[in-house]
Amino acid sequence: MTFKLGDFFPKKTVDEPFLGLNDPRWEELEGGYRGVCYDASKALKRLEAACNVYQTQEIYLELWVELHHQGDVGIASYYAVPHMVRIAKENGIIDWNVLGLVSLIEIQRHKDNPTIPKALYTTYQNTLSELSGIAASILSENWDLSTASAALTAIAIAKGHIKLGNAIQNLDSEDQIDEFLDQY
Repeated sequence: MTFKLGDFFPKKTVDEPFLGLNDPRWEELEGGYRGVCYDASKALKRLEAACNVYQTQEIYLELWVELHHQGDVGIASYYAVPHMVRIAKENGIIDWNVLGLVSLIEIQRHKDNPTIPKALYTTYQNTLSELSGIAASILSENWDLSTASAALTAIAIAKGHIKLGNAIQNLDSEDQIDEFLDQY
């Protein structure tokens, strides 16, 4: 007898435009590891309570690992996007992590990953537009290469230019830029 991973880990979906951080259904949503549920609400609550960029970095490290793995994203990844952007705006801590992770989730959504729940789609798209505005506003400040790459990626994906966003996101170091420019 042959079993599929889904036989042991049934995929659960939520069909709502927004999932509150106290909703117990977070525990049932698949993150970046196929077939494995990840309760992103715990990390998102810690992110809400963070007071500075140093506190957010450790939390974002967890979110990077759990919401994305080797090109895979899950339903929890999609529901986390509006919260990450909302929290960044509310606490005023905006760095390359929120720009980069949200952009990566959107880029990977267009590959072999679950479809975004229909009810979430409009909220999700509006969030990408909000992130684009945030990205554009921080470009007028001093920024490092990682932040610039993440901001430009966020702007591209919000406009529907997924391939361009993916290319920009992969040009986030001087070495990668030099390698790219050597080809032309």
